[in-house]
Amino acid sequence: MTTHWRRMDRTAMTGSLIAWPTHLDSYGGCGTSVYAVWPEAGDDPMVVCSRGLLLHAVQKEEPVGELAPWRTAFPDFDDHDTELAPRSDDLLGVLLLGTTGASWALRAPGAAPETPIADCFAGFWNATPQDLTAEGRTVADALTRCYGRPPLLLTVQDT
Repeated sequence: MTTHWRRMDRTAMTGSLIAWPTHLDSYGGCGTSVYAVWPEAGDDPMVVCSRGLLLHAVQKEEPVGELAPWRTAFPDFDDHDTELAPRSDDLLGVLLLGTTGASWALRAPGAAPETPIADCFAGFWNATPQDLTAEGRTVADALTRCYGRPPLLLTVQDT
């Protein structure tokens, strides 16, 4: 696996697990990170005794994309109690797939290419399984076999 490291700015991108959408419009100086998480299921065959380590994640940055995966990993996602809301449920695994200094914007459907992105902004890009590179799919597939289910891909934007 080849890893490409660059300086920390809008053009910086880490790793080779995510195919970053450099064809989209850059939107501001915020960064983007993509994680794969495997929440523990209630009847999980992976857990037959006390695991000895409890993995929890704390949401520090702005979630991007559909909220359903976030609510799976963070059951109290909509709770306004700041002690509860950003804390995940028990996780079997968490993997940082990559970070970048950029945030990419989606254009409103039908917007002309010459329209400034500020006038046709339709949200931020978030990673899907199709955005994994061949190396990313290899890693995710190996851990999917290990955990018995695919990961949730969570995209956060550095605010």
